[in-house]
Amino acid sequence: MIYSQFQHNPMNNRFSGTRGWLAFVIGLAFMTLALVALPFLLLFGAITFVALSLFGRVFLKRQLARFQKQQANQEFHHQEDFQETIFKESTRAAPKQGRTFEHNPNEPV
Repeated sequence: MIYSQFQHNPMNNRFSGTRGWLAFVIGLAFMTLALVALPFLLLFGAITFVALSLFGRVFLKRQLARFQKQQANQEFHHQEDFQETIFKESTRAAPKQGRTFEHNPNEPV
């Protein structure tokens, strides 16, 4: 008969006996664990994100303050060095001995 292939269920041969029950139990356990664990996983992720955000903010604030302090110290030392070099150059210069004028040979004395 042409319709004999539809008389029995082809899935009976594939998932029957111990293997079928084992696949069913594993699938059910996986879905249950996923549905139960997913909210906790999302909660853990949110808490971790908030904690890292706050820590990052505090950490970056400290780093920025340290960087600005270092920049200010460098600028202050640079100004001191600049003033010291100007002072040293001015003290090394020959003492002033009065005014000097250009000599014009055509001008009578």
